[in-house]
Amino acid sequence: MPGVALLAQPTPQPAGALQRAFARLAGYAVLAHALFLPISVAGMQIALGVAAVALVALQLCGRPAWSRSSLDLPTFLLVGAAVASLGLGALGGSPPVGWHEATLWRALLSAPVLLSAIEASRASGAEDDPSAPQRLALVALATWALAALVPSAIAWVQYWTGLDPLHALGLRDQAVRAPAPWYPGHYAAVGFFRWYQRLAHDLTPPLLLAAAVAISGGLARPRRLLLAIASGAAAAAVVLTLSRAAWVSLALGAMTLAALSGRMRRWALPAVVAMSLALALHPAVRARLAHLAVAGDNDDRKHIWHVCRAVIEDHPLTGVGWGNLPRRSGPYYDRIAPWNPLRAWCHDSFLSAWAEGGPLLLAALTAWWALLLRAFWRWRASARTDLARGAAGGGLAALAAMLANSLVHDILYSSEAMYALMAAVGVAAALARARPAPPSGAPPSASA
Repeated sequence: MPGVALLAQPTPQPAGALQRAFARLAGYAVLAHALFLPISVAGMQIALGVAAVALVALQLCGRPAWSRSSLDLPTFLLVGAAVASLGLGALGGSPPVGWHEATLWRALLSAPVLLSAIEASRASGAEDDPSAPQRLALVALATWALAALVPSAIAWVQYWTGLDPLHALGLRDQAVRAPAPWYPGHYAAVGFFRWYQRLAHDLTPPLLLAAAVAISGGLARPRRLLLAIASGAAAAAVVLTLSRAAWVSLALGAMTLAALSGRMRRWALPAVVAMSLALALHPAVRARLAHLAVAGDNDDRKHIWHVCRAVIEDHPLTGVGWGNLPRRSGPYYDRIAPWNPLRAWCHDSFLSAWAEGGPLLLAALTAWWALLLRAFWRWRASARTDLARGAAGGGLAALAAMLANSLVHDILYSSEAMYALMAAVGVAAALARARPAPPSGAPPSASA
């Protein structure tokens, strides 16, 4: 019949060529994002923007671009609550202080954008290739591994000399140096970023995913070796940041991997404990840990928490609006801790959420963590390959580590922390959702 013949006609060649071009562009943007992730915030953001534009263009060309997954609900819950908090804060007398602060939630969108860009690689060839997303996700992880070797190596130089490579190259006006606490003559590693916690938070989630994939099996030995070396080097750099919270969260992530490592569980967990104890023998680490026993060590954080509680008492239901707290808390600091020059968020993501968005934002943040952890737990339980199971475990480890970090740091407002966590989540989801290739001639099954 003429109508049936018309429906059966293939997509016109120009449209098909455009779809393939935009799918390839999205894939290249994923790799660029992975490359810049441990090096440049601007680079990682530009690459992510290119991926988003490619997905929109792919959708306009008639190809569904958004890959629905269990990442969607927690992402849109938290983003929706963040946007709603701006309205609630304005109703409570605290309008947005600026567009940049009001849109700091944008990093949360990067995980589903990356997953969609990775899944779009199915359309980058002449025919749909169900194994293309897994290949692209692994190449992205390997790209991160190669890039992470650079700041990991620089961390050792910075520990001994305090060298700021960006200042040395004329790319930063003032050198960033972080003297090692209680260990004169040495410095905390900052990599290419502005402070040592940022480097630690940036490296931790991807290194845990890389380590999980490396020990899971199912990859060629050279690629597993690359991921193992890169994750080990990045872990050493995290140690050299001299951030105590980063040490604890890294150990927690490693223990999560060890507990989920299946046949290697017998020796993996004792190995992590032994490495953690060996770490405590390093003089800089001992000096940093000994500082815990010094009276008043955490007085600055205690005063910050007092300020946040005072803000919550004055705005218990509406909060002051997403991103507004550093500017709106000025009068509270003048009254409670006038000597404290660091007037940022609460150094506790849950406390910051309550202060900025009241119970609504606090509940959304709690649901965000819980739903992401639940998603990866389910993906791990339903995984059909060692690689998918390992990637799901890596996602769980990354989330556990950064959840611990969020209790004492403002990671939600840090580009280095959130883009790194969301990249690990997006790549891990692409690998954890992957299914074995169907037999020859059989139609591919949809991803879970």
